[in-house]
Amino acid sequence: MALEEIAPDLAALQTIIDRSTRTATPSVADSIAYPERQMTAAQFVEFWSGVRLVAMATVGDHGQPHIAPVHARIEGASLKLVIYDNTVRRADLVRNSRVAFTTWNAEGAAAIVYGRASEIPGSIRDARAGQSGKPRHVVGVEVKLTRIYAMRAPARS
Repeated sequence: MALEEIAPDLAALQTIIDRSTRTATPSVADSIAYPERQMTAAQFVEFWSGVRLVAMATVGDHGQPHIAPVHARIEGASLKLVIYDNTVRRADLVRNSRVAFTTWNAEGAAAIVYGRASEIPGSIRDARAGQSGKPRHVVGVEVKLTRIYAMRAPARS
């Protein structure tokens, strides 16, 4: 299956943002998920599309965290990305599909996103060789978003 571009689903993303805000823990509600700073779905898509890299976190088989920078684009109410086929993240996703992402910009906008990841069947393809010169491959991953905390930059006076 090819990684096709699908427009963001603003209604579905807004539903996730609203639910996330309503059910946020007190700490998250006090620092990120509150009305004066909460992004709309359209603002979130614009922000996410404007950042170069996001940090992706997975969990290892003994509970140890793994984090790495990735490129992740919004399609529908999901994220699509590729990872190298021999990474710790790929092995982590086989055991535990829960993932988290975060990113921010210099103006103070930030997002924390959670979801469930799955490998896209048939998506493995060649990638450029690494420093070693050995052939490498990437595999497509789709993340169904479950929570979105997206905070606009503070108003500057």
